[in-house]
Amino acid sequence: MGWRSEFIQTMGEGGPASLIFDGVRVPHRNILGEIGQGFTLGMEWIGKGRYTIPSHAIGIAERVLQMAIDYANTRETFGAKIGTNQAIQWMIADSETELEAARWLVLRSAWTVDQGLDPRHASSMGKLYGAGMVNRVVDRVLQIHGGMGYTRELPIERWYRQVRLYRIFEGTDEMQRLIISRDLLRGYTKIGGHLA
Repeated sequence: MGWRSEFIQTMGEGGPASLIFDGVRVPHRNILGEIGQGFTLGMEWIGKGRYTIPSHAIGIAERVLQMAIDYANTRETFGAKIGTNQAIQWMIADSETELEAARWLVLRSAWTVDQGLDPRHASSMGKLYGAGMVNRVVDRVLQIHGGMGYTRELPIERWYRQVRLYRIFEGTDEMQRLIISRDLLRGYTKIGGHLA
């Protein structure tokens, strides 16, 4: 399940590789940051880069939503295009609304990084919402396509598996909620951020 599942099946490998470093010496000129501060440096990089995950999610959501719109405008059942059904219309409307909200959160995160401000709060909100958004959009698009969406004839089922990972890596949904709530409860940021 996930990005590499097709590659692993093709190559016949049983799973991910493990790297073990034992007795490794790193020349002083190759050390990043200060000795003993690797975790802090790594978390800083993750905080700055965390908004890239919902950026990917936006691209996938745009692609699959367009597929759903095209399908709804061409697929006919009972003598009418399925796009005339209110249930389909609402799934498309909800998907576009969530997609637009995710765009603004990601733009705010990118702006925060660009301004040299601490991006952790904005990036956590962008990642939490963007990862959930793309999961909901892909699920709706699969539903719109019916059984065909579940087959491997369309890329929807692959994206369905792939986007699930967005809620886990670079910090789980629960970790993003922890960061967001901690920032508010401890007064590190205020409601509305820089707009308040």
